[in-house]
Amino acid sequence: MDVFSSINSGLSHGLVAEFTVYGEEGGYLEAAAFAWLTEGFRASVAIEGEGDPPSDLLSAAGFRPRGKGASPGGGGALWGRLTVSPAGTFEVLSKPYSQKFLPWLERCIDGRPESVIAEIGEFSERGEVGNSDLRFSVSFDEELPSYVKLRYHVDDAMLTGPETARVEHARLLAASNWVCSKYDVVFGHLSYDHAGGATELERYLRGPARVPTLNTPRWRECLRGYSWLMTIPGEVVRALGGVNVLRDSGAFWVISPLPNGSIMLQATPTFNEYQGEAVKSVLRAVRDVLITGEFRPPAPAPGQPPTHMVIFGE
Repeated sequence: MDVFSSINSGLSHGLVAEFTVYGEEGGYLEAAAFAWLTEGFRASVAIEGEGDPPSDLLSAAGFRPRGKGASPGGGGALWGRLTVSPAGTFEVLSKPYSQKFLPWLERCIDGRPESVIAEIGEFSERGEVGNSDLRFSVSFDEELPSYVKLRYHVDDAMLTGPETARVEHARLLAASNWVCSKYDVVFGHLSYDHAGGATELERYLRGPARVPTLNTPRWRECLRGYSWLMTIPGEVVRALGGVNVLRDSGAFWVISPLPNGSIMLQATPTFNEYQGEAVKSVLRAVRDVLITGEFRPPAPAPGQPPTHMVIFGE
């Protein structure tokens, strides 16, 4: 192990589950974005074994306070934040615990901002805001007017830690199932948080092949990448020979048909198991429909995420 690998092996890195929603009808994408930041956010904590969702999470009814616990201090009290980044501006709404924030959020989304981020977390005993426990975001691209990208953010250490893995898997899968059952998701992937929402495969290609904006409209003919959790459209499923061919490949632990004709694929029971042969099996199953390009080797630098989710030289 070289010095950079040694340094990077002890770090945690952000993962992003990104779902590309397609829509031509006016208002459809904006509605999907609003629902993701409200009902999708809420669905991620309405998981088995966790009881009812806290009443002060984002929902279509807005944030509602816990009462005395809604103020900083005392531990266990929650903070919430919405961050909107239209072109050239930056606006934050802190602690949006009432329905008053909903019209503001809808107006922001109707303007198709570059990004909207919703976060929630617990205050420390000293009343300080720390890292968020839940983080959702949406992203619009003026070069892709028929698409919105909905993102669920999670740290890889949370998905693999013995004390957190079960709940984090349940939250991620609940949010994924929620959005894929309600909207026209034409591609979904779980990748490290690379610039521009790149997949692991795009991250390690050269030239135009690595640009998500160029690859996104090609969803009917090819996949931007492969990962532990994927959503692939019906057109690509048929090009691969159908659901039965994917099932017979043995590469996927779960294959879930979706209302829009897409399917959701989960390679292994847990993210931590998605290593080595499991990754190779997924690559072999979808290789014929992947974007193509010249690979570039990973940069040996501190702070880089692992490269185990992409296979080089096969």
